[in-house]
Amino acid sequence: MRGIKKILKVLIFLILIPIFYGLVSCLFMLFPSNGSTTNKPKEQKIYILYDLMHTDIVLNIESSKVDWNMLLPQVVKGRKKGYLGFGWGDKETYLNTPIWDDLKYSTALKALFLNTSSLLHVGYYRNIHYYQVKEVDISQKQFEALEQILKREFSEKPHYEAKGFGRDDAFYSSNRVYNAIKTCNSWSGDRLREANISMSYWTPFSFNVVGSLP
Repeated sequence: MRGIKKILKVLIFLILIPIFYGLVSCLFMLFPSNGSTTNKPKEQKIYILYDLMHTDIVLNIESSKVDWNMLLPQVVKGRKKGYLGFGWGDKETYLNTPIWDDLKYSTALKALFLNTSSLLHVGYYRNIHYYQVKEVDISQKQFEALEQILKREFSEKPHYEAKGFGRDDAFYSSNRVYNAIKTCNSWSGDRLREANISMSYWTPFSFNVVGSLP
């Protein structure tokens, strides 16, 4: 009987961990940073490309003051119109999971419970409105801050790592580590918050990012 009780306790504990994890992420959404409450005019737009698992921060190339072609020539290829999507995530997941149905349990468990290597992912989009996208109005100052924050992600270790899933995207090295606390979506949330855009203080899920934005 004691053995059965111990097993039950372990099972209950394992069930409670993801419940607690999800509840904490939702509680943080009740107390977001208040960057977007400024009275500055909303002169620029950014976009959040999202699905159930992942978010990318998207910028309009025409609005950008950064020479992304110089920094990311494998993706931009001299284009002056269109959109650039920036994301970050576990290296093994990115390179071996072109669609979420291909995700292996072993890859997911390693990414969640170990400090794993990561990659930055950049994709070019001629038109983003065929995807699930959240449009966000921000000030010129916030836009410029976000651009510089994203630029620094590549300036620290900018070399090209691997081709992407198609002709218009690529992976770049990152010196960050991925785990259950530092997820692909928390990366998006952190970069937005750094730019003084209202955002939950912890965003492990895509709905945390999208739901925190006005």
